[in-house]
Amino acid sequence: MREIDGIPYSIIKCRRRRTLGIVVNPDGEVEVRIPTWVTIACAEEFVRERYDWIVKSRKKMLERKERQAVHDWEKVKAETDPWIHGKGGELFKQKVDYWADRLGVTYNRVTVRDTSTRWGSCSTKGNLSFSWKVFVMPERLVDYLIVHELSHRRYMNHSQQFWDMVETYIPERKKIKKEFEEYV
Repeated sequence: MREIDGIPYSIIKCRRRRTLGIVVNPDGEVEVRIPTWVTIACAEEFVRERYDWIVKSRKKMLERKERQAVHDWEKVKAETDPWIHGKGGELFKQKVDYWADRLGVTYNRVTVRDTSTRWGSCSTKGNLSFSWKVFVMPERLVDYLIVHELSHRRYMNHSQQFWDMVETYIPERKKIKKEFEEYV
């Protein structure tokens, strides 16, 4: 384990890797991944050059970990699960239908899953999937997430056209997106 200004990091040599990369894990652990032909001195220089980014990313990950510790997600899930698969699920589908109608798009089906990292997704077949955690989020964040996923029915990317569409229906999307990222 190496250290730069009090931040420990490890260097991992990877046979198939072609570039140098830094990963800050959710627990704040920093890994520097390098191809086998790169020297340790070169890797250390790479870390020094990206020190500010490492500090910022590590702080963000540790804050996220702290926020998640506040939520006892397993307890929340156990308490809300029956509602999610009953009346809550019906209300959520109505909300998705409302937004789909406003955006002028269709979708195939909506599922609610127990996901740890993704809050929502849209498949090329038009299947929408959401984390059960959306049921305990503020409504403005849920609306943003639904509009985001439904906008993928028109644009299966994150192009400027996609973001313009999201912003048409969620005018404060940048502010809400930032709030969403802080929430998760």
